[in-house]
Amino acid sequence: MDIKIHQPKIEGCDDSFFYDGLVAETEKFSLYAMGEIKIVTVQGETYSDGKAVQQFKNDKELHAGVREYLMNNWFEMVEKESGDTYCDVWYSYDKALHDLVKE
Repeated sequence: MDIKIHQPKIEGCDDSFFYDGLVAETEKFSLYAMGEIKIVTVQGETYSDGKAVQQFKNDKELHAGVREYLMNNWFEMVEKESGDTYCDVWYSYDKALHDLVKE
């Protein structure tokens, strides 16, 4: 199955936290990173969306630096023809792309 990648994987960043909007698509489905981000760092600072993402360079820094997720984004598949969303959500770039190709 052909897949068009709109957002290539960022080195060291598998977590959906680092992506926003259309990520990839096949003939039948589009894969989006959706939802808002709001975190509290281990230092007690609160950041939202783009400012939150700017605090970390990769998954390792993210997992060490976040004390609490107040809101978190995810990957979601949308069927192009109907606009319906697929039942599952993913937090891993690799797993989401794997399942997108499977469909």
